[in-house]
Amino acid sequence: MNINQFMQINGINHTVQKQTNTRHLSWNKQYAGRLQSEIVSIMGASVPPLLSQAIAQHAAATTHEDDCYLIITKSELTPEIAELDKQRDTKWVGVKSMAEALKRIGSAEQQQIATQFQDLCAHYKVDTSERYDDQTTKLDQLLQVLKTEEWTPRIAALGLTATIADLDSINQQLKHLIEQRNNDLATITPQAMVLARQATDEAYQLATGVLNAFAISQWSNGSSPYDQAIARINQDQDYYMKNVFAQATGGASSGQGGTSGGNSNGNNEGGETPDPGTGGDNGGQQGGGTTPVNPGGGDTPGGGGGSNPEGDDEN
Repeated sequence: MNINQFMQINGINHTVQKQTNTRHLSWNKQYAGRLQSEIVSIMGASVPPLLSQAIAQHAAATTHEDDCYLIITKSELTPEIAELDKQRDTKWVGVKSMAEALKRIGSAEQQQIATQFQDLCAHYKVDTSERYDDQTTKLDQLLQVLKTEEWTPRIAALGLTATIADLDSINQQLKHLIEQRNNDLATITPQAMVLARQATDEAYQLATGVLNAFAISQWSNGSSPYDQAIARINQDQDYYMKNVFAQATGGASSGQGGTSGGNSNGNNEGGETPDPGTGGDNGGQQGGGTTPVNPGGGDTPGGGGGSNPEGDDEN
């Protein structure tokens, strides 16, 4: 028996600590969302109390960090981003409507593919009511899958090739505009944000350590009840390391630059400047303390949950 037999979360906390405020918050929202959907929602009352407490602590810390982030990043939304977001939402709604129609009246093949497409979309939880950064990252994850060899012919069978290409183009334009906007809006991070990040880092390490421990202690006949959740969390981590953290100037280890911002309600988040960070990552649980971050440079994050910066604005 050796440690490689057990499914474990691959620790990335040191890399996360070095990211801009937006990327840092993005990952923790994604992580909190996975813990909720893959463990709490599925296992319910059977979740061990210690793990339940750790998950709740991380969720609360992430919510507090989100609140602090909104305070320091409110600014006027550029017309270009607002217009592109409207175009993107229209395309996305059209894609979903087409899939729903083909599921009912299409050929047998189209009905099957439409059902598979809806299942895939449900996995990524793209929501047009979320902030621009969250929606952009989730949609980017989904579009990367739709551009694979497996999905390209399926999309063609649904007659959505051109629409998906347009949607991808708009999403990429948004990423670049948000990055440019945030770089122009770099501000100094208040101490409250620094403390909020530290609390989230500690809660992330706790949740990861407890989950990994239960994955080992409840391992039997080659698997544990947490294997699916851990596999999906590791999949998310791989995406972030390659496509979100790596967008930073100098790669994922430098934590600089990036894009971010805004919501469909007419608000945005400003930029930030990354912290130099510390060290590398280790497998499984992470040790050590947390690294405060400076202001920022933004990015295109995603994640489970989150709030609109100002709910009283028009959609």
